[in-house]
Amino acid sequence: MRRMKLSDLQAQKRQMLIEMMQRGELKRLPRPRPRDPQEEEVLNRLAHLRWNRWLQNGTIVILAPRRWRLNLPPSDK
Repeated sequence: MRRMKLSDLQAQKRQMLIEMMQRGELKRLPRPRPRDPQEEEVLNRLAHLRWNRWLQNGTIVILAPRRWRLNLPPSDK
């Protein structure tokens, strides 16, 4: 059996993945089953509450009806 380095195998697999993406053969598949209506309602409500909280504390600034800016805090690195 032929022996390969793990790094060589990973590089080969990465290259194959890049080529497949460029050819359009790789696409994200839809969710296999629909969400539970209650779960979807809860997720929508949480997103709405998060958006409103960001508006109130200035994290999101509305620039125009279809434009907004996200103000991220500086990273402490």
